Amino acid sequence: MQKVYREEWIGEFRFIEYEDYSPARPSYMIIALPDAGLVSVIAASHMIKKLGMEEVGGVDSYTYLPPVIVVHKGNVRPPVRIFTRDNLLLIYTEFLPASAAIPALVNSLLDYGARKGIDNLVCMTGIPIPNRFEVDKLRSFYVPSNPDVDRVARGLGIEPFENGFLVGPYAILFKEALRRRMNAVMFLTESFMEFPDPEASAKNLTLLSRFVGVEIDVKELLEQAELIRLRAREHMKRVMPNLAQMRKEYEYAPPLYT
Repeated sequence: MQKVYREEWIGEFRFIEYEDYSPARPSYMIIALPDAGLVSVIAASHMIKKLGMEEVGGVDSYTYLPPVIVVHKGNVRPPVRIFTRDNLLLIYTEFLPASAAIPALVNSLLDYGARKGIDNLVCMTGIPIPNRFEVDKLRSFYVPSNPDVDRVARGLGIEPFENGFLVGPYAILFKEALRRRMNAVMFLTESFMEFPDPEASAKNLTLLSRFVGVEIDVKELLEQAELIRLRAREHMKRVMPNLAQMRKEYEYAPPLYT
């Protein structure tokens, strides 16, 4: 059983740290929540492995998170886990709370990031397209929180997402980041809705790598795409009811007025 160095409650969530740490500056907070195609979760899992990120804490709640513990190498972990390396802080979970609980979780995570002196928020997710089976070359887009972030993201050679709806946990997360006037960017890559999509994860990781200036090799992720898809399909089945509750099918539909 790993010792707890420090713990504190932020809202209804208990934040646990196994050691004292502070991300280097400029710091980047990446939040990986289950969404379309499990794009962010698959990307984050690969990132932890390839960068050798250290698990330094976790988040739990008796009210808002499912009654789950994660056992890793004999150590008990909460359902939301915190990893770090250098100037990167990664919040990772394979469990999506009910839609009513997501605003509270988002607020607590961003409050925690502020206490850690985070400079930038990065979100990676999939944007489902109906003809995904027929598409080999996936398109990526970005949504910036302000002109400064827009200038950096535009240099990555991808288009801004200009018209449409975004639905789900990342829509809530980004709205709160805007309210707080944070430097934030969301990378969106075309993906499956109901099937795990490692190829979309790899595309987002390549963008993240260039944005934060840290090399992340995605060759192994692409080579093992079919195996990952098989391993992750049960996770996708558990997530789908909550995504349906958020009316995820509205995503990417062009609005009547633009």
